[in-house]
Amino acid sequence: MASNMTTGTPDANPLAALPFNMSDPAEVQQVLGLLLSAVRSELPSLQDTFGAYLICTCLGCMLFGLTTHQTYRYYRLYPTDGISLKFLVASLLGLDILHTITSIHVCYFYLVTNYFNPLSMSTGVWSIRLGIVETGLVILVAHCFYARRLFLLGNGHLFPVSVIGLLLFAEIGFSIAATVESFIQVSFDKFFKFQWLIWVVLAVALLVDLVATSILTFYLRRSRTGFKRTDSMVDVLMVYAINTGLSTSVLTLAALICSIAAPHTLIWAAITVPATKMYANSLLAVLNSRRSLIDKGLEGFETGSFGLKVIDPRPIDRASHAFEFNPASPRLGVRQKMNATQTVQTVIDVKVTRETYLDGPGEPARADSVLEYDSERASGRNDWE
Repeated sequence: MASNMTTGTPDANPLAALPFNMSDPAEVQQVLGLLLSAVRSELPSLQDTFGAYLICTCLGCMLFGLTTHQTYRYYRLYPTDGISLKFLVASLLGLDILHTITSIHVCYFYLVTNYFNPLSMSTGVWSIRLGIVETGLVILVAHCFYARRLFLLGNGHLFPVSVIGLLLFAEIGFSIAATVESFIQVSFDKFFKFQWLIWVVLAVALLVDLVATSILTFYLRRSRTGFKRTDSMVDVLMVYAINTGLSTSVLTLAALICSIAAPHTLIWAAITVPATKMYANSLLAVLNSRRSLIDKGLEGFETGSFGLKVIDPRPIDRASHAFEFNPASPRLGVRQKMNATQTVQTVIDVKVTRETYLDGPGEPARADSVLEYDSERASGRNDWE
């Protein structure tokens, strides 16, 4: 009777029912190793999921610093730009700030808050779900600017702009659909059957980049005048256009390939972090490059925010031609016109004199040659209006 009561009391040792000896450290370590191996087999690897996301988030934070600097530079150099353009830049910076915050939250949630809860890696947090639509919005804002520029360069032709508009509408639509499904399908495994939405978003974004860059290059190539100086500046503008589209297209293509080849990883999501930053930086680089293009002597073109076009399309005499320069930035002054046949020659008279002096008592004399600039006169004259 006593023995039955003893075994039935709650004070009985529960460790006695375990299939191994808890007092043996080696055996306990072996069992824990088996449990960890079983858990790891059910979870994705950190290297190609949140490890890759952490690395790309660090790169994205550096690019965010560049975005902030370029935004400050824009508002400082172009204070008289239109309110719509300033609002576009402010919206782009706001979206980039939101995207940076959510990217950092993803890393903190999975790698810090739930560092000892590996089962949390199988479900998606709200910040990683919002990353899809954030990327879509940044692409939409950036390409609205490029579409406006193509509209002005194409003398109001609507067909290229309509094509880009339809592609952007499809891109933002699939981005919203993918975001909604990510909130409905809680785990990554359940969202896998909707992975094709990500493929469509990235493919359309890549197609928009290629179409916009190709049309812009075509318009610039058509603007050649036959003059070496003017055509060389057109070549510079085409290089700017190609580099702008190439910087974003390469990362978008890499994300698309990874999403198709490795859909069970987060490498594609990691690559979209710096890719989104590149869209913002590329647009701001285009806006801020207006000053550098003018400084390089782009006399024959009006370097506006949305377009680059020849101001004076009249037939130009190759022997003596004049370009009219209307700078986009109001800080650069008024219109300037100079006849290309006029030359300016500057002559500087230099006279070499010899001066002898003593450094101190008992020291030998030392002679130095001194260049003395007597006068500066110009044998030509600039005619600036």
